[in-house]
Formats: sequence, structure tokens, C-alpha cells
Amino acid sequence: MKVVGLITGIAILSLTILLTACTRAESNSNKDLHTIPIAEIVISEEEREAQHLSEVLEAYQQYIEVAMDTLNLPSVAYAIVKDGKVIHQYTAGVKKVGSLDTINENTVYRIASISKSFAAVLAGVLVDKKAFDWEDKIKTLEPRFRLKTRSQTDSMTVRHILSHTTGLRKYALSRTIQSGKSYSEVFAELRKASIENKPGEIYSYQNAIYSAIGNVVKRKTKYSYERMLDSLIFKPLQMPNISTGYNSMMKNENRAMPHTPTDKIYWKSGDIRTKWYNVAPAAGVNASLADMTIWLNAMLGHYPEVISPQALEQVFEVNIPMNEDSDYYETWAPGLTQASYAMGWRAFLFRENKIMYHGGWVRGYRPEMAFCPKEDIGIVFLTNSNKNDLSTNCMPTFFKMYFQAKEDHLKKREPINIPTIATPQSIETPK
Repeated sequence: MKVVGLITGIAILSLTILLTACTRAESNSNKDLHTIPIAEIVISEEEREAQHLSEVLEAYQQYIEVAMDTLNLPSVAYAIVKDGKVIHQYTAGVKKVGSLDTINENTVYRIASISKSFAAVLAGVLVDKKAFDWEDKIKTLEPRFRLKTRSQTDSMTVRHILSHTTGLRKYALSRTIQSGKSYSEVFAELRKASIENKPGEIYSYQNAIYSAIGNVVKRKTKYSYERMLDSLIFKPLQMPNISTGYNSMMKNENRAMPHTPTDKIYWKSGDIRTKWYNVAPAAGVNASLADMTIWLNAMLGHYPEVISPQALEQVFEVNIPMNEDSDYYETWAPGLTQASYAMGWRAFLFRENKIMYHGGWVRGYRPEMAFCPKEDIGIVFLTNSNKNDLSTNCMPTFFKMYFQAKEDHLKKREPINIPTIATPQSIETPK
């Protein structure tokens, strides 16, 4: 396994703290304690932050390594950013089980539904450019748009489709998407999708109608969704390996192959499928760890020349509460008091801090990403394995460790709790 270690800055700062402490001890050895200025005997906030981060990164690294070995995952790549810098990254494992071809920070994975964040942010950039507005009607922007009823068709807005408040039945037209039809065919079949509520009333996760934002982008710019994503997001952010679509993935030789579990708790590799690439805004992006660290920092506001603070604020605005019986309340417990959907991102209130989050899953890939704007910290996790306990728990585990350590430094010192993942008795291949 390859480890790209704890940040050099923290190590240097820790050494500086040690040397400074020794110098102070020698110079003050003959002084009365009461004559020492308070600044010389109290740890600074900068020193406290460095110590806090160092402990969190060490504990989290241990958690990842143990969990990866326990679950026998083919590969894992994750990174943590803080204050605009990559403070820790780790890559381990192989592109394909049975080979010796190891992954690195430039190895490309499918990021599945995290692709939705790119669609929402691209829309935000175009709203900034006055191409359209969040409250514009889809029917006005794309005259071919049709749903089952005229009232539903006429009232649907850009905000509705990007916040999963369309009123359509959950996962509408998923079978049509998986059948391999082109998106133009999927788009035409939206008129058959079952309607359960009026737009804006409930949260109901979607892929087919979410991807209608691609049609809107093309109508208003005269260029394809993929081209606009490349010209307004990928290239300005200088993302080295990112792409959209099946063909782009297959052209990249440094790609991680998908793996599904067997009944013996081992992983078998398979071919990269074309399924879900036909809904590019919902699930069509391929990206490496190097790309996703840039995306994290962009979401944390460190590329204002590409994505304005106003665009980010609008995209992150909460639109609808998620269902109270959502699995997230269990996975992120204790600490999660509110789960909502913004646009392209879930918004959690976790230990009184707003966490923006999204995960993804297509066959053989299970990525995760989350960040806290207030703390200017974020984490991304990539793996070429199907649904697994590490992907499910890696985001809440990190933020539990982070906020626990921060609270302990402000109160009393306690060791960071490192959770364990049990070895499964069997793994069922998802249907």
C-alpha cells in the first residue's frame, strides 16, 4: 500500500513548537513563574489547531487502513483539504484484482451521483451569467419538455429539478435509463412518469428529470452540456484527469476497474458498463483523486474567479427537508439533527455545523464527498468496489473524529475514538 503521509506543514510546525518550547524553558529557568508572560505558557490557537489536525489525521488513517484490510477492498483513494490546501492524501490497492497495477492520485473512477454537484454548480455559473434563472420554467427554456399533466409541466422550474422536488415518484424512469436508451429517448418518456405530488412539496430523489438540466444548458448556450461543463468548470479549474462519458473513461489507461463481491468475501472485477452514462448530469462524470481535491477546494470557495461566492451560496441553500426516516439519521448519529437537500448537494446540520454532502453508486464504484464551509475542511473518498461499510461510514466517521477532537482540545484531553468495521459473514450482490 502507498501512503502519501501527513502534511509536511504540520510536521514542521510541530518541530518548531518543540524547539520553541525548549528555548523558552532554558531562558526562563531562573525566572519566577509569576513573571512569565501568559503568552509564553499558553499554547497558541495555531499550535492547538496543528495538534488537533495531526491527531485527527493519524486516527482517521488508522481507521481507513484497518477497514480496508477487514473488507479486503480492491483499492481506496482519499484526501482531506483544509484552508485551501491538501493536508493529507492516501492511495492504496490495485486497479484490478489479480494485477499488480496499483492506483495513484491520477487514477480515474466513476463518481456516479456526485456528478449531480457538477450539474448544479454549472447551472449556478450560468445563472450568474444571466443565461437563465432558478425560478424559470423548464417548459419555457425547453419547449419539448412534457410531463403527464399540463399543470405539472407548466409549473416545473430549474430549482425543482435540481432539488429533487419535482413531485415525480422516486427514481422515476430508472428502468428506462438502465435499458441503455439515449437521453433523448429518456427525456421523451418523462411524459409517462408517475406523478405523486405538486412541484416543491416533497423530496423525491431523481435521475431522469434531474438530467433535463442538460437540455436547458444546450438550449440557452447552443452548446452541449458536456462541452459547457468542460469550458466553464473543468478547464478553468485545471482538473487534470476529469471527463464525462463512457468513451472518455475507456480512453484513459489509468482507470480503476469496477468490482462486485462474491459470496466468499472477495471481490471480482468486471467490465465498465455504459449504464447511467446516458444521464450525464446525474451520473456521468469520471474523476481522479487529484481532480476531486480541486473540486473540494472549489466548493469551499477557493476559486472565486471560476465559481462566484454568490453561485455557491445559492447552490448550497436548503430547499427541502429529507424524509425523517432517512438512513442518514442513523449513519450520522449521534449529532445529525437536520437532513435536507439543496441543489446537487445534501445539507446536514451536524453538531451545529452545516455539512454539505453527496455520495454515489454505480455498479463497482462507491464514492463519497463532504465538506464543512465554516471550518474550511473537506474530504473525498473513492473506491472501485460495490456497496461496502467503509463507503457508508467514512464521511460521518471523519467529522465525528474532527469535532470530537476539537471539543476535547477546548475542554479536557481524551483519546480519539477509532471505530471498527466488523468482518461480514457474507456479502450479497445488490440486485
